[in-house]
Amino acid sequence: MKKKIIFGLAIFALMFFFGGVYIVTTTQETIYELHRLSQLHRTVALRKDLLLSIKNNQGSIIFRNRHFAMAEASGEQSMMAIVEKCFVCHPTYPSREKIDNLKKQIEGYRVLTRAVFAANPGSALSENRTGAALTMGNDLIAKVEGIINVTGANLEKQERAILNKINERKTLLFIMVTIGPFFAVGLAFFLIRGLTRPVNSLLDATRRLKAGDLDYRITGLRDEFGEVADSFNEMAASLKKQMHEMQRTEQLRICGEMAAGLAHEIRNPLAGMKVSIEVLLSELDIEERDKEVLLKVIEQIRNIELMMKNLLNYARPVAAQPVRFNVNKILKKTIYFIEKHPSFVSGDPRKQLITELDEALPEIVGDPQQLQQVFLNLLLNAADAVPEGGTITVRTVHDKQAKTVAVVLRDTGKGISAELMEKIFQPFFTTKRKGTGLGLAVSKRIVEEHGGSIAVSNNVSGGVTFTVVLPVKTDEEGTAV
Repeated sequence: MKKKIIFGLAIFALMFFFGGVYIVTTTQETIYELHRLSQLHRTVALRKDLLLSIKNNQGSIIFRNRHFAMAEASGEQSMMAIVEKCFVCHPTYPSREKIDNLKKQIEGYRVLTRAVFAANPGSALSENRTGAALTMGNDLIAKVEGIINVTGANLEKQERAILNKINERKTLLFIMVTIGPFFAVGLAFFLIRGLTRPVNSLLDATRRLKAGDLDYRITGLRDEFGEVADSFNEMAASLKKQMHEMQRTEQLRICGEMAAGLAHEIRNPLAGMKVSIEVLLSELDIEERDKEVLLKVIEQIRNIELMMKNLLNYARPVAAQPVRFNVNKILKKTIYFIEKHPSFVSGDPRKQLITELDEALPEIVGDPQQLQQVFLNLLLNAADAVPEGGTITVRTVHDKQAKTVAVVLRDTGKGISAELMEKIFQPFFTTKRKGTGLGLAVSKRIVEEHGGSIAVSNNVSGGVTFTVVLPVKTDEEGTAV
């Protein structure tokens, strides 16, 4: 948009600049042409004066009296003065040659005129000189009249051409003065519209966003406003996503509270039922088939109790009890128990668990029981995902620069699809037939409460890798739990 504004201002400046140059140039050319037209009128006037002077001199020759003799002397001077002025207007060839010839004829005419007045009136010489002078005067009159006619025609032609040019310039100036403001207003309207239309689009979008329409997107804007529109669209999409997450969080919070209440109310009756069935098994003498049924009922009650326990741990987490400990020791205990799990004992070939623990690992501050629960959940998930003969690798790494301890669990299972990768840490999401979907969600919450992070990624060769990163903090620095 900045380029358009600069371009519009440049057009305004060029329009006024060239308009001013045209007006100044036109004014100078008009003044020059009017001055030339004035000179042409003056030339015609001089030639008419010359013609009048010659005619007066002819009259003085005819009447030959003293009064006309005096007029003849002044007429000769007038004719020569006019001819000299012609030299000023026509200083170059071929006009000067014509004026030289005219001047010579006038000088010859003057000589004859003086000879007429010098001869005795009535004599044959006087009559001859008078006839010659009158004949030459008539020739001069005819010649000057011809020049005047040609000059008049040329003057009329040039005057018409000059006046036409002046009228054309006047019309063009009138058009410029009339249309120029409209053009300026139109250009200003275009520039203002280029500013107001995007601003109105942005204002309308903010109003719709304020009204709750998070699906509205701004389209059709370019340049700087296009960048603002893209940022607005990204903001609207982010707000919509965050609002959905907030709604889901609120729903989960309400569901968690309800589930925790129900779990608390259900747990006590279940405990009573389990104790009652156990008493019946110990005191009654029943058939083996009935005893197996009661044992299955007890097993299912224990599964329900475990599910209730996990649900309560997620909805109402137990307060952490941070102490200083070594992560390797917790992992070794967890691995010792996990190797006794049926998933590792059964199967041929058996599943393998490989440890690559950093013995120089520093101690961290946290709740070892909660972190052991995290590692146990991850190892059990890996054991379920790894086929017979597969391997699970547990590795610990100390990053001195970042001051963190990382626990990396890598398996050789099938991996996780891309569409499920973002959902595995969500509560109640599971791909297991008997899973509750709370193991990874609880693990993520525990790790984050310790100030760490947990991430998952697929391996190139197959399987997945879970990485738990925990900060290394001393007692003086405090803990995140």
